[in-house]
Amino acid sequence: MKKLILIFAVWFIAINIFAVLALNRFNLKGDTAYTWIDPSQYSQKQGWNPVDIHAQWDSAFYLDIAKNGYSFKSSGALSNIVFFPLYPFLIKAVSLLTLGHTILAGWIVSTIFLFLALLVLYKLIREFHPEIDPLCPIFFLLIFPTAFFLNSIYTESLFLFLSITTFYFCFKKEFIFAGIFGLLAALTRITGIILFIPLVWEYLNAYGFAKLLNKKIISIFLIPIGTLAFFLYHKIRFGDFFLFFRVESRWGRSFRFNPEHFQFLTRPQIVNFGLDLIFVLFALIVCYFIFKKLRVSYGLYTATTLAVALSTGTFMSIGRYILVLFPIYILMAKPKNNLFKQSYALVSVLLLALYTILFVNGYWAG
Repeated sequence: MKKLILIFAVWFIAINIFAVLALNRFNLKGDTAYTWIDPSQYSQKQGWNPVDIHAQWDSAFYLDIAKNGYSFKSSGALSNIVFFPLYPFLIKAVSLLTLGHTILAGWIVSTIFLFLALLVLYKLIREFHPEIDPLCPIFFLLIFPTAFFLNSIYTESLFLFLSITTFYFCFKKEFIFAGIFGLLAALTRITGIILFIPLVWEYLNAYGFAKLLNKKIISIFLIPIGTLAFFLYHKIRFGDFFLFFRVESRWGRSFRFNPEHFQFLTRPQIVNFGLDLIFVLFALIVCYFIFKKLRVSYGLYTATTLAVALSTGTFMSIGRYILVLFPIYILMAKPKNNLFKQSYALVSVLLLALYTILFVNGYWAG
């Protein structure tokens, strides 16, 4: 446990010092990675404040919900109604302790839940994967290319904690607790509902169809209820149960093929697409081996999350979406070949540096 705390502390201090230095070292123009980015709106804002660098891009929507609640402009405009409520609710609650400083509150929330996620992951590995050094998957998680999002004003750390905890209680056959944490995950982001699938698999694997109707399996249905409750709120407040999907298309996620996302007009676009394609190929290969080397429920969780992400008609943000798929890091820790692990770590750290530099300088990083 002391080593876990030390690893987290070193990572947290090092990556944030690096982020501040990266922000102030480069004098950069606005991002031109995609045609929909307005370089004057998303541009570098240098400064020595270690708090504000954690609020970029989607962070503004979470902070807006925490301050002003949900609002809907029009189906053709970017509205905050596509962002699930639990994370901004926690920001608002913590902001009471930070005297209304919502960015600081969001950073605190993300940091706390990142540490809790590491604790639960450590516990899960020790109990259910005793052949693996539990610090190794944690190390691979913290050096993942998009790991800076884990301490940014994004839902990644909260969702990571909730999803790992859901699996942990599921493996212990405490399905009531698994359902409760799954419900909270479903109130954090759209892919939270996917946790329903591996939980049903684990339940049937443990009890079969003989105990198909009891309070344990009924509690698993709390997970889709979380997602449906958010959609029902849209119906009551804005008159459209499917409003989420209509507004989501404004972010280029129309759940159909969009050729505009595969046009290469600039060098940054080529690089972004190339990196996203590498993430996709990596995730697909890893998904295969998760099914083969780990539990089927891990594979179902990974595969369905990838299916949802890839069904949106774009590869954008795929590196961030797979960041929370913790079975990846358990799998990467299994090989005995140190050269493989060292090579992976080298590439991952280099990409982590790149994505951190992009994020803090107002560039698109997922």
